[in-house]
Amino acid sequence: MSANEEIKKEPILPAEESQVKKDKKVRSIMMWASIAIAIVVIGTIAYIFGYRQPAIEKGNEAIGKADHIAMFEGNDSLALAAYQDVANQYGFAAGNRANLESAIILYRQGKYEEALKYVDNYKSTDNVVSATAQALKGDCLVNLDKYADALKAYDKGISNADKNPQLVPFLMNKKAVVLMAGMKDYAAAAQVFKTMETEYPQFAAQVNAEGRRLQCEALAAK
Repeated sequence: MSANEEIKKEPILPAEESQVKKDKKVRSIMMWASIAIAIVVIGTIAYIFGYRQPAIEKGNEAIGKADHIAMFEGNDSLALAAYQDVANQYGFAAGNRANLESAIILYRQGKYEEALKYVDNYKSTDNVVSATAQALKGDCLVNLDKYADALKAYDKGISNADKNPQLVPFLMNKKAVVLMAGMKDYAAAAQVFKTMETEYPQFAAQVNAEGRRLQCEALAAK
């Protein structure tokens, strides 16, 4: 008997049989993992080019038309309807910005509850825009006599503004006015005005923060 024939007839040892089964199992897992990855990749490509990109383009086109109405036709009602349509039908950047544009127009129309719904649907990673949106939300809440909630919105705006030298004192002033005129918390209002004087003296001078602080301190002492 030749050496090759002897090897062919040699039985697989138990330890070797276990390893063979293990190798087959690993190959099977790797094959199915590769198939799964391929399916995900194909699905992602189909989503991007079959749905996402066309949806983005349609949304951008739609909000462009809404912008044209707002800027060149000067008709708030028509512009609002166009922005609301974009906000309700499209996602992504166009639908997101349409929420904020809708909220701004609704606020100007005195429809504060409805404006709140749209501003709450707006999301931004830009510090300035995000802080401005919170200012709008706070203003809506003030007009609804929801002062405590308005303060939370202004505080969030101050945090989002990330020490912006224009936006932070702007929001602080709104907060101080609500504390002073709305909630009659004169001590807290005085403290906000004092912080404005210390950290943002130029803005504080423009809004007479010192005079308001002295007035609040006098009222708090009564």
